[in-house]
Amino acid sequence: MEIKERIIAKAGDLFFQYGIKGVSMDELASSLGISKRTIYEIFQDKKEILMSLLISFRDERRKVFDKLTSDESNVVEIFIKIIEIQQSTPTCNVKFFEDIHKYYPEANRYIEDDFKRNKEYLSKFLQNGIEQGYIREDLNVEVTAFLVEQSTYIYMRAISLEKPLFTFSELFYTMMINFVRGILTEKGIKIIDAYLEQQKVKN
Repeated sequence: MEIKERIIAKAGDLFFQYGIKGVSMDELASSLGISKRTIYEIFQDKKEILMSLLISFRDERRKVFDKLTSDESNVVEIFIKIIEIQQSTPTCNVKFFEDIHKYYPEANRYIEDDFKRNKEYLSKFLQNGIEQGYIREDLNVEVTAFLVEQSTYIYMRAISLEKPLFTFSELFYTMMINFVRGILTEKGIKIIDAYLEQQKVKN
């Protein structure tokens, strides 16, 4: 891995754990075993590292989604794979998003614009599911895509709870499984119910 990629990856790990303001450039350099000067030879400041991190997240997310949609899987199977991937993703400290909102307006605008792009992407995906016969024809695609994107804020609020009664993984799984099941046709429900039965056997 190149030094630039190492810096971005490590910054992501630390920002997710402690928030952006909670991580100094000295701490980032020390955790990488390099000098702070080396970081400044590549990045102008912490804001540039953050923007590079957000772009990296976007590119990786698109790559994963493109890979999932390039095979012969139907939309229900793809939804299931996305849920499983998200469950294994490390939980992000709410401070990460709070710091972006308070101190990094450019990054905040980027995230908002990315949400809009994702909404358009998801709308096409849902429309494809309708054409495949797995998603109900009467579904309001625009509203559904909006709800999926806005669900991110529910996860963020849940993370900030002092004594949550559930794990982040449990919240995401329960919410998405029930949400997806609710938009499916009978043909789609059979697939998701078969998956749920398999999960019962595993657990």
